[in-house]
Amino acid sequence: MQTMRASLINKKNKLLILILFLFNACVDNEKNIFSSYNKPLIVFSGYKWWNYDIISVDINGNDYSHITRNQWADTEPIVSRDGSQLIFASDRDGNREIYSMDVAYVGGYYNWVGENLQNLSRDKYFDGDFSFSPNGEKILYLKYFPSNDNYDIFLMNSDGSNKKNISNSSWYEKKPMFSPDGTNIIYQSWQYSNVEIFFTHLMEGNQVNISKSPGDDIIHWGMPFSPDGQQIIFSSNRDGNSEIYIMDISGQNQINLSNNENWDSEPQFSSSGDHIVFSSNRDGNSEIYIMNKDGSNLKNLSQDKSRDWSPRFYPGDDKIVFMSDRDGNWEIYAMKIDGTQQTNLSNNPRTDFSFSFLPLPE
Repeated sequence: MQTMRASLINKKNKLLILILFLFNACVDNEKNIFSSYNKPLIVFSGYKWWNYDIISVDINGNDYSHITRNQWADTEPIVSRDGSQLIFASDRDGNREIYSMDVAYVGGYYNWVGENLQNLSRDKYFDGDFSFSPNGEKILYLKYFPSNDNYDIFLMNSDGSNKKNISNSSWYEKKPMFSPDGTNIIYQSWQYSNVEIFFTHLMEGNQVNISKSPGDDIIHWGMPFSPDGQQIIFSSNRDGNSEIYIMDISGQNQINLSNNENWDSEPQFSSSGDHIVFSSNRDGNSEIYIMNKDGSNLKNLSQDKSRDWSPRFYPGDDKIVFMSDRDGNWEIYAMKIDGTQQTNLSNNPRTDFSFSFLPLPE
């Protein structure tokens, strides 16, 4: 009897050891899964099966995942800085509204999926042009008023509560963005016959026209603020063609950096603030260029016969992500900061656009 009991205990111990081994293997595998995603993903809107979904892919063009899968148009994805929340525009309730979801890794065929879908704006008219505060607690967005055919800038909590009209004007506002410290916002406003850039301190609520030029002054999605929040880059046609300008947040010291007779637009700061990337047609078609913050050391990075648009520095500044139609349709591309290793990330026969970056869990 004692021999049989000892044998059973021994078998139970072996089974327990096997269970612990398998558990630790699963944990190690989970760690390996996340260690393979050691850089932010790119999320974008991709055309699939007669609709637009939110899709993710890594910086090498691998691990392609549908975060949303439905019959509606899901577009313009952006992610909070800590990667905990993704928001996007969708017409799934009959009109364009702002939705939120968590992004989770499930492995297997799907890889990354969206969970806990919420309608944040809950409005019967157009809502769009949204951006996160640096701490992820607030969202700026654009709201349409059909009664007087204008758009105002609104602020809400990241859960959709406490909505507040920030601009409250009769003009057409667009592209609201937070400063790096989250205390100020900039946006563009179409007043009378031209577009100007406005600055607002959130605590004080004052709205100041800081560009003040006879032309159209345009800010672009991404990184228009210098990392210290003291300067803004933008494009302006005040000299007869679109050029890249930089100015202090007060509107002082406005300097033409590109100073070229052709079209220059879509400027973005690097995270270090040392470089600016932008698009230009100075070589006959739209290409991606890089220059120092003072406009020196200009270089054509993309050097392709097709159209290359919407460049942004990938986190870490070692690569640049952009859009190109060189394969016959708009795709998401990446290249090294010196222009080498140009790679099609989305690799889809349909249109892909409107990308941002998804930080990963540590």
